[in-house]
Amino acid sequence: MLVELDRESSLPLYLQISNQIRERIHTGDLPAGTKLPPERRLAAMLGVNRTTIVTAYRELAADGLIEGHVGRGTVVADPDPDSSDAHGLHQIPWNQLFTSTTEVMNDPLIRDTTMISSRPDVISLATGIPSPELYPIELIRGLLDEALHHGGQALLQHCPTEGYEPLRSALGTWMAGEGRPVDPENVLVVAGSQQGLYLLARTLLDPGDLVVIESPTYLGALQVFRAAGARLLPIPVDSAGMRVGMLEDLLARRRPKLIYTLPSFQNPSGATLSLDRRRRLLDLAERYRVPVIEDDPYSVLRYEGPTLPTLYDLDSRGTVIYLSTLSKILFPGFRIGWVAGPNPVIKRLALMKQIVDLDTNPLAQWAVWALLDRGHLRTHVADLQSIYPYRRDLMLDALERHATGLLEWNRPPGGFYIWAKLLDGLRTRDLLPEAARYGVSVAPGESFHVDGEGDSTLRLNFTLPTTDEIEQAIYRLAASIDSLRSARGSGDMRALEAATPIV
Repeated sequence: MLVELDRESSLPLYLQISNQIRERIHTGDLPAGTKLPPERRLAAMLGVNRTTIVTAYRELAADGLIEGHVGRGTVVADPDPDSSDAHGLHQIPWNQLFTSTTEVMNDPLIRDTTMISSRPDVISLATGIPSPELYPIELIRGLLDEALHHGGQALLQHCPTEGYEPLRSALGTWMAGEGRPVDPENVLVVAGSQQGLYLLARTLLDPGDLVVIESPTYLGALQVFRAAGARLLPIPVDSAGMRVGMLEDLLARRRPKLIYTLPSFQNPSGATLSLDRRRRLLDLAERYRVPVIEDDPYSVLRYEGPTLPTLYDLDSRGTVIYLSTLSKILFPGFRIGWVAGPNPVIKRLALMKQIVDLDTNPLAQWAVWALLDRGHLRTHVADLQSIYPYRRDLMLDALERHATGLLEWNRPPGGFYIWAKLLDGLRTRDLLPEAARYGVSVAPGESFHVDGEGDSTLRLNFTLPTTDEIEQAIYRLAASIDSLRSARGSGDMRALEAATPIV
C-alpha cells in the first residue's frame, strides 16, 4: 500500500494516512474486499506508532469505507450501489462488476516485495530476471536494422498465429540439440511462457479440474491455474525434485486433469528432477493417461554436472507438452516463448491464441530466428554459463561469511536462484519490512506454496545483482535477520514499529 507521509505538515499523520487510503478507495485502486495491512504491520512500514494507524482506520470505518471481519482482518467495504458523484449522478459500480479471477493476483506479500524492490536504494534479490548488463544490445540493434532494411514491410505486418515459420523450425532444432529436430508443425510461438501457460489453462481446464503441482512452484503458474478455477494438488519438492513416489497414490485416487512441473533448476527452489524420477513420472503419466506440462526456462543454464534429457525428449507417447521462453537468456521485453506438443494440442492452442492476440511480434521473431540460425544465441548462452556461476559462488561465499547461523541454503548447479530458510522459527513475512529498512529485498517463499507451507523460506536471485552488489546485499540481509531475531528475543516486536518507512 503506497502511503506517503509529510512529517513537516501541520495535518496530523493519522489524517494523512486516512485521506490517502480514502482517495485510493474512491479511485478504485483499493476495490471492495481488499485486505488492508494489520495495524501493527502498517505502523512498522510507515514508521509511526500503532495508535496512529488505529485512529486512521477508525476514521475510515466511521465513513463506512472499511470494516473488520473475524478471520479476515480489515477490508475495504462494499460501496453503496446507489452512491453518486459530486454532481449527483449515479456511478457505475465497477468493483461489483469485476470477476473473481482478478483476486488471484492479490498477494500482499508480493505487492510489498515489488514495491520495496522498485526503490532506488534497495538491492533486489527478489526479481527473477537476467542481468541487464549482459543483454546483447549491439548485436540486436544490428539485426533489427538489417531486418527493417531488407524486410521491414513484411515484418511489420501480421504473421501466422502459429509463429514465423523459420523461427518455429529453428526452435525445433534448438530443442533437439544433437538429436532429431522437433517438427515445426509441433511448435507454437507465444508471447512469453506466461501466455503459453494461460493458453494451456484456457484450452485444457474447466473450473473444478484437478491439477498436480510441485510445492513450492512458480507463482505465475499458481495464478493462471487459480484464475482457471482449477483445484491444486501439491506434491513436495526435495533436492531431487518432485517426490514422484507420492504421486502414484494421488493419481489413482484423484484422477487429475494435468501434471505441471519445472524439472530443471526449479523456480523457486533450484531443485532438479533426477533421471530416475523423470522416467517414473512419465511412466505414471502414461499409465494414468494424464498430460504433463513441462515448464523449462532454465535447463540451458547448467553450470556443472551432466546434462539431463527433458521430459519431452524422454516421452515416446505424446504425453508431454513442453513450454519454454527466451526471457531468461535474452531479455524479458522481447516476449518470445514457445509451446511444443502433439499436433492436435498445437492446433487448438493456435485457435485460442487468435482470440488473445492474433500473432506474436514478427520483428522480434525474426531477430530471434537470426540469433538461432547464425549461432549467436549459443555463444551468448555460453557466456552466461561462465558468468552466472561466478555470481552464484560470490553469493554463496557471502552467505557463508555473513549468514551462517541465520539461514540455511542450497547450492544449485544451474538456473537463477538460491533457496534459503530462516532459522529459529523466524517468518519471512516479518523479515520483509526489516530487510527493506536495511536496503535489500527477497522473494517470500510462502507465496510459492498453496498449502500454507514455506513461511520461513525465501528465494534469492544471483543473476540480477551486479558482482559489486552481491556482497553488500547479503550483508544487509544478514543484518536485517539479526535485527529481527533481536527484537523477537527481547520480547518487544514493537521495536520494529519505529523503523524507517519502506513506502
